[in-house]
Amino acid sequence: MALYTIDGDYPCGALIDNGCGMSLQQLIDNWLVVGTESKTRKNTLEENERFGLGIRKTQGEKGIGRLSAAFLSPVTFLVTKKMDNNYVALLIDWRLFENPYLSFDDVTVPFREFEKIDSLSDVLSGLLIELKKNVSFPSKDEDEVRHFNHLLIKAAWEKFSEDEKAVNEKSDFITTQDKIINFCDQFKIDPSVFVPWEEILIKVEKIDGGKHGTALFLLELGRDLSLLTNAGDLAKDNAELSDVEQSLVDTLRAFVNPYILEDLSFSYEIYTVKANGYHRQILKQSDVFSKSDFDALEHTVVGYVDAKGWFRGRVKAFGEDKGEVVIPASISVNSDSGVGPFEIQIGTLEFLPQNTSHTEREHTHFDLKAKKYAGLMVFRDNLRVLPYGRVDNDFFQIEERRSWNAGRYYWSNRRVFGFISITQSNNKELKDKSGREGFIRNQAARELKTLVSDLLTSLADRFFGRNSEDRKELLEQVKREKELRKSAQQQARKSTQKSFSEALKTQTPVLDASLEAVKKLKTKLDSNQNKHDYNYIKEIDADLANLESLRTEIKTPTKPPKIGVYEEKYRSYRDKYNEFSAYILEMKLIVNKLDSELNKLEPSLVGKNHLDKNQGIINARLTKFSNNIDEKTNALLKKWGVEIKSDRAIYYSKAISIVDSINNNAEIENVLNLLDSIYIETIDSLTFKYQSINKGLERLFDGVNLDSAFSLSEEEREYFEDKAKSLNALAQLGISVEILSHELEEMDSMVTRGLNSLPSTAKEHPGFTLALNAHRSLTQQIRFLSPLKISGYQSRQKISGKNIMDYILRFFGDRFERQRISIEFGDDFKNIYINDIPSRIYPVFTNIINNAMYWVSLSDNRLIKIYFVNSLVIIANTGPAIDPDDIPRLFELFYSKRANGHGVGLYLCRENLAVAHHKIWYSDPNVEDDYLIKDGANFVIKFNGVES
Repeated sequence: MALYTIDGDYPCGALIDNGCGMSLQQLIDNWLVVGTESKTRKNTLEENERFGLGIRKTQGEKGIGRLSAAFLSPVTFLVTKKMDNNYVALLIDWRLFENPYLSFDDVTVPFREFEKIDSLSDVLSGLLIELKKNVSFPSKDEDEVRHFNHLLIKAAWEKFSEDEKAVNEKSDFITTQDKIINFCDQFKIDPSVFVPWEEILIKVEKIDGGKHGTALFLLELGRDLSLLTNAGDLAKDNAELSDVEQSLVDTLRAFVNPYILEDLSFSYEIYTVKANGYHRQILKQSDVFSKSDFDALEHTVVGYVDAKGWFRGRVKAFGEDKGEVVIPASISVNSDSGVGPFEIQIGTLEFLPQNTSHTEREHTHFDLKAKKYAGLMVFRDNLRVLPYGRVDNDFFQIEERRSWNAGRYYWSNRRVFGFISITQSNNKELKDKSGREGFIRNQAARELKTLVSDLLTSLADRFFGRNSEDRKELLEQVKREKELRKSAQQQARKSTQKSFSEALKTQTPVLDASLEAVKKLKTKLDSNQNKHDYNYIKEIDADLANLESLRTEIKTPTKPPKIGVYEEKYRSYRDKYNEFSAYILEMKLIVNKLDSELNKLEPSLVGKNHLDKNQGIINARLTKFSNNIDEKTNALLKKWGVEIKSDRAIYYSKAISIVDSINNNAEIENVLNLLDSIYIETIDSLTFKYQSINKGLERLFDGVNLDSAFSLSEEEREYFEDKAKSLNALAQLGISVEILSHELEEMDSMVTRGLNSLPSTAKEHPGFTLALNAHRSLTQQIRFLSPLKISGYQSRQKISGKNIMDYILRFFGDRFERQRISIEFGDDFKNIYINDIPSRIYPVFTNIINNAMYWVSLSDNRLIKIYFVNSLVIIANTGPAIDPDDIPRLFELFYSKRANGHGVGLYLCRENLAVAHHKIWYSDPNVEDDYLIKDGANFVIKFNGVES
């Protein structure tokens, strides 16, 4: 189902569904008869009316639907269709019932039965004529009885109008009677208000073989919905406007219980359509705190309260499962007229980051969600019972008790999540008030309130609040462990940074000298002089062996995640080392070839000598490693021995003064507790220290490369920290884009109307033409970018390479010419076809080409190529090639080497394409064959299902 509003000359809205609908007789019984048994009996739908869905009990009390419809709009146009029945429509102006001088018999509600939905506008026109007869009377009627009745009703309206004027003395006051007459005479329906319902009827017809559903069209919006549809001159942050939207969202969010498995049988959304066609989403079903979110909370309570008021369930505190918990009832529960059994799930998190067992990222994540989703909701048969869970509702006295003592009464509406689940069969005495203001205050409601309030207090005392032992012990333990881990992490990070910078500093001169030496050796080898002298070749081979042994000692140091000022030095070292290694390898091949040609020994002996030479180098290297290991192991053992000797005395030195201060028996209990406190702190600290050493040795024994493992772990940590910051930045960017998009959509039609309303003399001025063209150009650019918009349904279509080429040329216009850039499209590319959404494909090309236009401006030859080769689309440019270290991060969010770049474009390209299983990557010509320009930048796209 959906609630939506549409702006226009006559703003209106609708509440639509694809339920079973109503027949004419059902419509009369359920809507036109004041009192019926339809909700008293709580009957369920017949199986053939459920269309394969499960049984859903009737909710609420009789009359709530009509009261709600009257609140949303003074005029309701109800249209419904039952399977294998005609459409039925009725029109009600609820203002008719405001006249106290009328009886129900004096009001006529027009209705009509019809066959096709296409005739909705005509049906409404006819019903408006009939509706008007309630307040507009003929001067004479041939039927005397009817004429007499009309005179009585007319007199009633005249009396009511006099009463209204007596209260409202304004000269421009319009009476209720005149409002209804004006509405019937002037109202013109916008046919677009019917379209969403028509679309879901078509969809349901394909599934069930026929159309069925109900729509309440709201023909004059009440104040709240009117503001959401068109705020007029109110600012976006106007207090009333914000409060109206927040109240609507708080009321309707989680209409279906989100803490259970997804209920595919029911979905809902709320949106508004502006006059210029802009769709603004207000609420969607997925915008909830879900079961997976709940399960990840550090504090959770999951269980049920039985008919006698006893709680049984599981408790998790500070991330630790406390097992099964039983809490007796705090009051005596009446099994006959009482609340009945119910399920309860409630969770929360620590308010202060230093107290939480969550990571910093998790705590921030849940803290943000608490601002949006916090609240203890009530569901009956998995449908929301209002107003429980709203920010302004404190039925269970959570905030009231917290104001008495925040330490003991731990729970807070601001950060509590969860629900209480009741059913009609088990909780019959929990009845709604007629206006959905909550439960009727009877014995059952009072018992529910007391049981839940006292249960929360008991749980806080035992597990979460200031008085709980778990809080005292676990918080101290969590705090100590975090401090120790943080200290170890910082120490390891400093050590890694230090060894990296020292390696660069000490190895760079050696590398420079070695590179120079190998170049000279290569020049010496390339000269023809003595090239056929075997002894000469052996001398070069010996020098080469020395350089080769040196190569392993000066290898490029492992790079920490962030190297800051060392970035250029590192890349320079890396490139020089790669060059040095390439020289070594190349010369080995040449020397081996010359050795095989000039060596007069037996071939097997030549091979044996070569093996012995390499084995000798390896042995020498291993001996050096062994000596280093022995040296460091002995130093470590000596260091640990000294530390253990010192650590043995820590507890004694802290505790002995306390023992010496004992004077009498009265102090002994406090002393013992203090000694245990010092013991726990000491043993935890020493355990962490020496367990870490033992685990490190175990990993070494198991062959784990600790240096590589730590480097990778640290790199991933930095990556995810940056990712979290990027996502926060993206959220801010998204908010900015949403605001700008909304403002541009709002202003577009206003500017156009304003320009068009100028007098013809003004339109002849050149300045008018310039302003209009500039506005159209801006609007066109926005529309070119609008495919990035993801709301609303868009159908797939065949997009040809020629379509893409035309789009690119139109979008960038004369920029290619102004920037002296040539762009080439291969014939094979023009002939390809991609079956996808334009909003996904076009922005990818504009993003990549926009980047290319920046980079090619740095070169003399400014060329961009788009070809189709080996079933791949390649977009290449003559700008500088991407550094090998940057390639893995090229498509990450906010990663950019471009001056003033945002690092968003390529990320969006990859994410958009991945949705349809397309792939994009950067092709390195030194590694891959898929490139067009060897010394430039080449991007490759593999389109899923491409046709050529």
